[in-house]
Amino acid sequence: MESLGFEHKPHDTRHTCISMLAEAHVDQTMIKKIVGHAGAMALTERVYTHLDTEALVEAINKI
Repeated sequence: MESLGFEHKPHDTRHTCISMLAEAHVDQTMIKKIVGHAGAMALTERVYTHLDTEALVEAINKI
């Protein structure tokens, strides 16, 4: 693989995605669902928040 002259790992892309979603004013609960941060969710978010795939795709499309 050709080097691009900087050190980036796939996890860096995750940080960029989360930042971009936040800048696009995507709801924090949706961001957590998209990136799989279930452990960071409050009990109410984990148990009572049900977001369908279409809503998550719409959130992603904001970036």
